[in-house]
Amino acid sequence: MGFEIDPAAPESALAEFWANTDDYLPPNGCLVVARNQTRDIIGCGMLKRFDSRTGELKRVFVIEGARGTGAGRALIMAREQAARDMGLKRLIADTLTPNVEMRSLYPKLGFVELEEPIETTTYLDQPMLRPHLHYFEKEL
Repeated sequence: MGFEIDPAAPESALAEFWANTDDYLPPNGCLVVARNQTRDIIGCGMLKRFDSRTGELKRVFVIEGARGTGAGRALIMAREQAARDMGLKRLIADTLTPNVEMRSLYPKLGFVELEEPIETTTYLDQPMLRPHLHYFEKEL
């Protein structure tokens, strides 16, 4: 990751995911899958209702061979539409410092990087990562 983290961080992130899978299922969330022309899965992303007006983008991933193809952009846009369909008015997201691709993509899609931390799921569940997090929001 480019920096030292508590060795428990990846394990606790996985535990948080499995403990809260219902948060990512309709009607309070969704999973979006990206496929290539041959229908192979090349990426995914999740959305969960964070509060009554806010959704949180989580777990975006695009395989290395599909990066730079627009798959990440499509995953964000699909989750943005799902948030609108859920009646949400705002999206939040966080990403780690080494994830320069996402830190560059969010502003291109209308997200604003925040100066102050926001209490995202990662912020709350992974305090050891707080010094390495960047926070974004977008009004829908």
